[in-house]
Amino acid sequence: MTSTHGGAFARLVAGGAAAATALAGLTIGLATPAHAAVTISGSTIDAAGNYVDGFISVYKFSDEDGDGTIEQFEYDLLSGVSTQGGAFDLALEDGNYKLRFFPTSSADEYQVEYYRDKADLASGDFITVAGAAQVLPAWTIDSIPTVTGTVATTNGRPLRGATVQAYAADNGAPLASDTTDASGAFSIGAQEAVKLQFFGSDPVSGKSLATEYYSDKSDLASADAVVPGASVGTVTLAPGGSISGRVTSDAGVPLNRVEACAEFICDFTDANGLYTIEGVTTGSHEVFFSDPIDEFLPEYFNNVAIDEFGDPVSDPIVVTVGPGQAVTGIDAGLAPKSKPALTGVDLSGVVRDQLGGIGVGYDIVAYDTPANPLDREIVASTISNRAGGYAFTTLDRIGGETEFKIVVLGDGAREDGDFARRSIWTGQKYGYDTATAVTAAPQVIDFVQPVAGGVSGAVTSEAGGVPESPFVSFVDSDNTFVQSDEEFKADGTYEARNLWPGEHTVMFGASRHVSEWWDDSVAAEAKTITVKPGQVLTGISAALSQGVKAIERPAVEGDAWVGKTIRLDKGVWTQMADNEFTYEWLVKGAVIATGPSLKLTKKHLGDKITGRVTNDIGFTQGQALTKATYKVGYKPKLKANVSKKSAAITLKVKSLKAKKVKATVTVFEKVGVKKNGDDKLKKLGKATIKNGKGVVRFKKALGKGKHKLVFTVKGKGKVGSGDIAKKVKLR
Repeated sequence: MTSTHGGAFARLVAGGAAAATALAGLTIGLATPAHAAVTISGSTIDAAGNYVDGFISVYKFSDEDGDGTIEQFEYDLLSGVSTQGGAFDLALEDGNYKLRFFPTSSADEYQVEYYRDKADLASGDFITVAGAAQVLPAWTIDSIPTVTGTVATTNGRPLRGATVQAYAADNGAPLASDTTDASGAFSIGAQEAVKLQFFGSDPVSGKSLATEYYSDKSDLASADAVVPGASVGTVTLAPGGSISGRVTSDAGVPLNRVEACAEFICDFTDANGLYTIEGVTTGSHEVFFSDPIDEFLPEYFNNVAIDEFGDPVSDPIVVTVGPGQAVTGIDAGLAPKSKPALTGVDLSGVVRDQLGGIGVGYDIVAYDTPANPLDREIVASTISNRAGGYAFTTLDRIGGETEFKIVVLGDGAREDGDFARRSIWTGQKYGYDTATAVTAAPQVIDFVQPVAGGVSGAVTSEAGGVPESPFVSFVDSDNTFVQSDEEFKADGTYEARNLWPGEHTVMFGASRHVSEWWDDSVAAEAKTITVKPGQVLTGISAALSQGVKAIERPAVEGDAWVGKTIRLDKGVWTQMADNEFTYEWLVKGAVIATGPSLKLTKKHLGDKITGRVTNDIGFTQGQALTKATYKVGYKPKLKANVSKKSAAITLKVKSLKAKKVKATVTVFEKVGVKKNGDDKLKKLGKATIKNGKGVVRFKKALGKGKHKLVFTVKGKGKVGSGDIAKKVKLR
């Protein structure tokens, strides 16, 4: 769609300083008003009655000649008043005005027009303001033709947040753009034929997808034109392209740790000299090879050397990558760099890791040793070569320094199948303060780098498929979150190779899904995993829920007795943090009170009360009900004459006569504690209470000594129910 309001703005600014001031954000008249402003309200809708978002500009007119004819445009009084939600309010003083609507963005499918339904300012209707507020009739905004469609990944997943750019088909001028919604749909207003460009990122891995033009074209010139009103259907974006190859010396020996770059996207070669530059955009690229270890000369593909300024001595051969194309065979043979032999070596050695691997291309730094460690400074640095060797040659010439502390700087997992390496200091120490100081006297000091371990698995959704933006976090035995730098593939699988050995717990999460801990638990019950150097622990996975659920049901705490307060225990939920719990009390499904506690009064007599807990985590909320209480009643006073074989019980209720005190009493003995902390009870017997009295005969006689008994009273009528604990001693 060709945007027209930009041109109108330009003409207004050109019309004078007043217009320029208004366009800079003036929201009220430029001069002190003679009369107070009033509110002019209106709404913008489409032909179907749906609201239309956009902006309103206001233009004031006056009778410059004094002949009673309104003829002179003065200025744009209000620039860009939003009609978000299809409604607007304008604060205007007395006078004559015209209004102009323009859409929210260049992608909108609505016309720029003037109030009411006019094509230009001259033909627009006047609105006269004369001291009173007004509500204008609804303003119907005409639509224009659109180009529509959807964008998806190769596995059929709708692609939210992809960008669709429209260009004029005749001259390639950029016209409008839109961002796809959750269903992958886009709609761009177009009044002329357009060509469309698509680009976005995979919602799971976050990696860039291949840029393409409609339909499946690699550049604008070859793209197919789309006429206004057409639908392009579903456009599928493939994973980003790649460039791969092998780098050797000019003698054919594979070179490890050479950097290959296509513009700003790079990869290092592995031990076999192989590299793959992933996420390469569609189009032509110059591939550049360089050696950070400084043993080989840099060059462009194909054997194009560089001059002293770093520029190619001739035009490099470009590598063309189509949408999602994997371009292979982009090889290089690097010439060795002429370097003099080392002389005056003060300190040298070899860098290895604890698994016996050679440490190729690791930075090695020497620090001085001031009295205060916080004042330390770097005094020399070098890098390990392709045999793991390193050497310092200037330490003996550093003024005023005779002792040094050396560190081999660690690095993350460099290649697929590799593991992170930890920084290690002289003396095989983990930090500067504990490191061993060494002198500049010629000596050999080798370093052994600690190696990380790995964890792999997958994050999926209980609803099916893979959720957007999955993540996995690791917590060490000190309860500290650990950065793991794992990458997810489009199928939800991940592999983290940057975890230091030890015990960890694992948390999973994703967009619009409830986080959980491994293995299918909450934080307090998370299982630990053991990470070992150079090993990958597999199968650490989770299927996440889109809803929050109570895994331990809420419960009412306290007895349902008049005058007592009962409380809600919220239970245990699949998410307990970054949320808000609310509490309700219900009788027969109707809410009678809110809050975590409830004071019971006579008005609650005979009611069975249920608690309801709501857990709001932002994008969703869950609810869970407690079991209902016993019927609310008066608290009974229990007296028990306990022998080895029975308990003679008397129940009294202060407000009731004895003949109305009826209940069932069950006697339990506490015999231990369950794993969850609840009392472990053994049932002794049960009896009916009439006229306030009854006898419970035990199934098995009690022994001598102390006993902890629980009398569970289930009252009738106004007699309350609950547990009454008593201690007895039998001789």
